[in-house]
Amino acid sequence: METASAEIPDPSGVNRRALLRGGAVAGLGALMSSVPAFAVPRDAAPGGPEPSADGLRLTKFKDPLREPPVLRPRGHGGHDELTVRMRTADVTLHSELPPVPMWTYEGVYPGPTIETVRGRRLRVAWENRLTGNIPVTAVDFGLPGGPSPDPLSNYPGTQGCQEVPGVAGLDPWAAVHLHGMLTGGGNDGWMENLLAPGDVQLSAYPNDQAATTLWYHDHTHHVSRFSVYAGLAGLFVSRDAEERALDLPRGGHEVPLVLSDRNFGLDASGALTGRLVHKVEMVGAKRLMRPHAAPYTLVNGVIWPYLEVGPRWYRFRIVNTANSRIYRLMLLADGRPVPGAFQVIGTDQGLIGKPLPVDGALNLSPGERADVLVDFGAFPGRSLKLVNTLEGVTPGGSSKRHDLLEPDVMQFRVADRRPSTRFTLPEVVSPAFKRPAHDDLPHDRAPRWVVLVGPGPAGVPELWEMEETGAEGITFPAAGIVQVRDAGGTVTTLRRTAMRYDDGNTFTAAHGGVEIWKYLNLAASPHPMHIHLAHFQVLSRENYDVTGFDQAVRGSARPVAFQAVAELEPHELGEKDTIRVGTAGQIRPGPNGTPGELVTVAVRFPVVGRGVHHCHMLEHEQHMVRPLVVGPAAHLHAGGHH
Repeated sequence: METASAEIPDPSGVNRRALLRGGAVAGLGALMSSVPAFAVPRDAAPGGPEPSADGLRLTKFKDPLREPPVLRPRGHGGHDELTVRMRTADVTLHSELPPVPMWTYEGVYPGPTIETVRGRRLRVAWENRLTGNIPVTAVDFGLPGGPSPDPLSNYPGTQGCQEVPGVAGLDPWAAVHLHGMLTGGGNDGWMENLLAPGDVQLSAYPNDQAATTLWYHDHTHHVSRFSVYAGLAGLFVSRDAEERALDLPRGGHEVPLVLSDRNFGLDASGALTGRLVHKVEMVGAKRLMRPHAAPYTLVNGVIWPYLEVGPRWYRFRIVNTANSRIYRLMLLADGRPVPGAFQVIGTDQGLIGKPLPVDGALNLSPGERADVLVDFGAFPGRSLKLVNTLEGVTPGGSSKRHDLLEPDVMQFRVADRRPSTRFTLPEVVSPAFKRPAHDDLPHDRAPRWVVLVGPGPAGVPELWEMEETGAEGITFPAAGIVQVRDAGGTVTTLRRTAMRYDDGNTFTAAHGGVEIWKYLNLAASPHPMHIHLAHFQVLSRENYDVTGFDQAVRGSARPVAFQAVAELEPHELGEKDTIRVGTAGQIRPGPNGTPGELVTVAVRFPVVGRGVHHCHMLEHEQHMVRPLVVGPAAHLHAGGHH
């Protein structure tokens, strides 16, 4: 890994003693995968390295988990300030893999965790010091006959693939978005306000929202799937008095788990080179892109790491920063799931009312976060695995066809000593938290409708903004017309008003207002939907029969119809900014094998400006994105105009 250079001054706000809990380093760039960031428990448990799936060439659980360095801003009068530099660096992701050239924040991947205190306004200077072209080789592959039973994306290398044009020469432009921060449009990291090398993006953040875990990442329009893959992502943690009063596990017992996946190139001898490879399958004659999936799982920038823990409670801040992969997480002991292993205490936007146990898997789509507590007290002297799973596949088992060649995520090695009883799971986490009541919701206007549709003539999935209309004079099926029959039998007719990024009729919301948004997924793939300038609570998730939608005409031949109420998961019951619309981890054959879903959310708009709402699968972002404008309510009607 690149070492810190004396020619580049330290970033403002770096507290050297805070860079790594449990270890001292010479600088941000000197962080090595062989240096653990956590105190090693005495009497460490069994467990150890294991071979990975055939063809992957790296040993699992060989390298310790490391914690990203911590940046704390410096006070400057009534606000705090911080400088974060984007730098090209060689990063060690595995001790058996050559250093990987990456675009980074401060020379590390993931970037430093910015840690702040609620109520302290924050100004960040994001400096672009990136050099060279994007350090990613983009390729695709596919056969006219349909999806492969063992796609090439399961394996490293580019053999059998073709290069995606226009990627290799991409220059290091950037736009930084602090995902989940409630800040105005001028500071949100607008995806077309690009930052050239040598320039600085100055962003002011109110930083006045509940203690939580956010994350920052590149948001450059059209190329975010490559720039984030190149390494431009990091965490942002906000703390407040309510959180401190809970006396939750802290220090070495509070651990971020930043999840991502990557693939790499091979040299002529078949050895891994460390070159990042972005590889996707294009299906059929129309070359429909499957969601991106890579075979190597990284946690905090380490491939299949291990973490030595004590037999006690730990707090994990889990963040899915992958391009498109949904992580369906389970904790296994002796190959069997640990019931209720995860106790959810917080979601995207803060703490919830009480701990909620996860029954089954913890599903996190790209952009989602979960704050969880895990008790290792019942496992002294044993090792456990965190795995990615699919419904219908034995937990810990693989499925080549469904991009799960290697299901293991990381290993926990529990020290062989008496369990600690110093922490007790609290009955109440956030007394201030509440779910929306009837009077908290608007009942005097129609909801917003967003319909997610499978690939159209351009071969890519689409996001349709809709408006309610009458059915008179319409011959069904009609392009852009969708009818929905709800649980009570009422049929609503929807007309498409916008689809492309540059279409008119932008959603315009009132500052301080609350709106109901309904996301209807008619496609086989789930989509994580993210709203800028806002936060929301999920009101319901429902299954719908979507076989009445005519994919060829792009309209419904008969109404898509309510089937059943689906249960909201624990991490979906708090304040959110990203929500998965569509089933996670299910294997069902056929174009309509996956049931459609209708997810209803109550959206609040506490800041103003121009932002976007979009799918957070980065391979979908450029074509499933629409502008969103939030303005003062009085301005929307000034002079008699609306």
